[in-house]
Amino acid sequence: MKLQNIGGISSIGTAILVVIVLVIILIMFPRLGVVGPSDWSDPVKSLDAASTSPITFFILNLVMILVSIAYILIVLALRERMQAAPNLMQIAVIALSINCALWFAYGVIGIVGMPSIVSAKDISALRAANAIHFGLSTSGDCAAGWVLLLIGWAALRTRGLPRILSYFSMLKGVVMILEFAAQPLMLVGLLLGIIFYPWLGIVLLRSKS
Repeated sequence: MKLQNIGGISSIGTAILVVIVLVIILIMFPRLGVVGPSDWSDPVKSLDAASTSPITFFILNLVMILVSIAYILIVLALRERMQAAPNLMQIAVIALSINCALWFAYGVIGIVGMPSIVSAKDISALRAANAIHFGLSTSGDCAAGWVLLLIGWAALRTRGLPRILSYFSMLKGVVMILEFAAQPLMLVGLLLGIIFYPWLGIVLLRSKS
């Protein structure tokens, strides 16, 4: 299978994973008493939610691992597509390495480390773990934002993607970069992903290269 096709399938798969994350955040978490960022950072509410439905948190952490793998395949396909902008794509791959390492660590820590903390009902340890989780997630999103910003820039220079999609990639990138300053932008970034990833996937699957 061509790398372009693999990247396209990975992008569409990422869109499905984003929908799963939105369902967890907008439907499952409120049912568990975790409504907004202030509730996520509350160790008591987090502990109650994780104790009530550990599978929900397991799925969220697994999704982060799968997205980090999918991102690697997507960006490698885009690098092949936009060889006319090697410097921009090289920087994007470096940012990708940082991004995926942070997301992967988020998922692994959540799957391996969090259950023992929850079962022990250790509030202090959970508070520290939540802080680490939040830091990994936000840092990973920021790095992913730079990846998308650089991809959009390279696509405009090489015409490797439709012009509107290139600008959309840059917009989503900027939103993800600024998440650390305004947490509601995390939800905005996810909603943009519902449009961006299927669109990118279709473009890559239709590629003749």
